[in-house]
Amino acid sequence: MTSTIPPVDPALQGLSIAQPARAEPFLVDGERVRFAGHQTRGGGQVLFRDVSGSAGITAAIRPEALGHAANLVLYPGVARRDFTGQRGSSLETVIAARTLPLLAWQLSGSASDRTEVLLDIATPTASAVVARSSEGILLSAEELALYLRVTPEPEEIEILDTHGRISVSLELASGTAHTLVLASGSASEAESAMRAAEHLAGHAMGAARGEEGTLRVASGIEAVDDGLAWALARGHGLMVERPAATLGLGLAAVSMGHREGRARALARLMEQDVTSAGLLAARAGSTSGDVRPAADIADRILANPDAIDSDLLGLAARSLADALQYGAHPETLASLRALGARAKIAPPARRMGGIALPMAGAPAHDTESVPTRATWLAALLAGDPGEPVLVEDVRASRARRAASVFRTDPDRAWADWRALLDEGLAGGPAGPATWDPLVDLSGPQEDADRPATSGELILAFVHGMLGLSADAPVGRLRLAPRMPEHLTSFAVEGIPISDGTIRMAYERRGDSARFTLEPERVGVPPLVVFEPSVSGQIQTVLIDGSPAELDPRSEAGRTVVPVQLPLDSTRTVDFTIG
Repeated sequence: MTSTIPPVDPALQGLSIAQPARAEPFLVDGERVRFAGHQTRGGGQVLFRDVSGSAGITAAIRPEALGHAANLVLYPGVARRDFTGQRGSSLETVIAARTLPLLAWQLSGSASDRTEVLLDIATPTASAVVARSSEGILLSAEELALYLRVTPEPEEIEILDTHGRISVSLELASGTAHTLVLASGSASEAESAMRAAEHLAGHAMGAARGEEGTLRVASGIEAVDDGLAWALARGHGLMVERPAATLGLGLAAVSMGHREGRARALARLMEQDVTSAGLLAARAGSTSGDVRPAADIADRILANPDAIDSDLLGLAARSLADALQYGAHPETLASLRALGARAKIAPPARRMGGIALPMAGAPAHDTESVPTRATWLAALLAGDPGEPVLVEDVRASRARRAASVFRTDPDRAWADWRALLDEGLAGGPAGPATWDPLVDLSGPQEDADRPATSGELILAFVHGMLGLSADAPVGRLRLAPRMPEHLTSFAVEGIPISDGTIRMAYERRGDSARFTLEPERVGVPPLVVFEPSVSGQIQTVLIDGSPAELDPRSEAGRTVVPVQLPLDSTRTVDFTIG
C-alpha cells in the first residue's frame, strides 16, 4: 500500500451543527457523491453519481457494533460521530468531496482496533471484475470503476462476488486511525479522484467551509446567518439529482454571488433546456456584467425560435435583451424584444383593499388571471414577487408564499420563512440542514415544475425580503428591503453587483431607523436605487445627515421611500417614523 492517510483534524473551521445523536437520518453530499446514514448507527449508504446525475456504483459501509452514538457534528460535506461502548470509544468521520467522486470514511480511537467492516457494493450492471493490487481493490463494471483503498493495510481482506454484488470484509489493523477511501466514475475519473485522497485534509476543510465569497447575513441569529449558506451548499448534490430544480438553484446561486454554482447550473441547463439556460445566463449577466454566455445562448435561440416550446421563452428573450443592451448588435436586440413580445408575460394584478394594482411598467389586464411560472419568475426576479405559482412540493410552495408576502406583511413573511428555515436546519427530510428529500435516482424523474426548497428559500430572502435586482450593464442595483418591525439590527454583506459587492446594515431604535450602505469591493461605483419599506409613516428623512425632500408612497400600511444613491462611499439614510 502507499503512504498512510493521516487522521483529519477534528477541529474543522466552518459551518457546523453539533447535537446529541438522535434516531434520525443525516446526510453529507457533494456534486458526485452522497453519504446517507442513521445518526445512532455507524456507517451508512454511499451513492456515486455520474456527470449527468444518474446513479452509479453504490456501497454500504457496515462496521461491527461501535457502541452507543453520543454526539453528531455535521458540516456541509463532513460528518463526525462519537461512539462509546465496552471496547472503549471511537470517532467516525465521513468526508464527501465537493466536486470529485470521492468519499472517505475514517475510524479512530481505542475501540477501532481489530474492528470488522463489511462493504456491500452494487453496480448498475450485472457483471463486475475485481482485481487486487498493492494500491488496493479495483472493481470494473463496463464503463464504471471503483477504487477502494484502506490505510493502514487491513489485517485481513475477504472478497465475495455474488451475481454482480460484491461483499468485502475488512479486519482493521491495530493503529491510531483507519481510513477507507472510495472513488468511482469512469476509470480515469476514479483514478484521478483516488490520487486526490492524498490531500484528504484539504478536501475536508473545503467541504466544511461552505461557499466563500458569497452573500452573507449578519443578524446575530445563528439559524439565519448560517441557514442560507447551508441551503446554498445543499445545491451541489441537488443540481445533478434533480434536473427540474436546476434553474431555481442556478438563480439562487446568481443571487448569492456564487460563481461556481452559477457556472455548474448553466452547463447543465445547456444540455437540458436552452430557454432556461438563456434566462439563467441573462440573470448572471445582469448581476456580474459578464454577458458572453448570454450572447452565445441568444444566438442559439434566435437561430430557430419556432422550434422552442417553452413557457419561459418570452421571459428569457426579454431578459437576454436587457442583459445584452450594450453588448449586442441592434438587430439582435430587436429580434429578442420581438420574440419577448410574442409571448406576453405581464404579471397578474395585486389586490390591496379591493383595488387591483398592476406591476409597475406592466399593462393592466384581467385581475382574475392565474399566475404562470413566467409571470411569477418575472415579478420575483424584479424584486416584487406577486401571487406565487404553487407546486406539488409543499415546502417549496411555503417558501414562495413567504416571498410574496414580504412585500405587504414582512412580519408574517419573516415568521413563515424562519419556520421553514428552522425546520430544515433542525431535521429536514434527509436529516439536519436538508430541506429536500433524497431522490431515488433509479426511479422516474419528478414533475418538470417541482423546484428545490433550498433554492426557493434563498430566492425568497434575496428577492422577497431584500427586493434585490441588479442591472450591471448600466451599473445599477435596485435594493428594496422590507424589514420586519421586530428586527432592530440586521446586516447583509457580499451583495453582488458587477465584479464587486456592497454591504447593507439596518438599525432601528424606537421611532428612528437607519440604513447604511457601503461599498465592500467595487470598481466603478454603482448607482443604488434604494427603496426601503418600513412600518408606519415617515416623518423626516436624512441622507448622509442632511434633510432630504423625497416622494414616499404608502403600500398596505407601510411606507416606501425611493432614493437614488451613487455608492462611491459609505452612505446613510435615516428615518423618523410616526
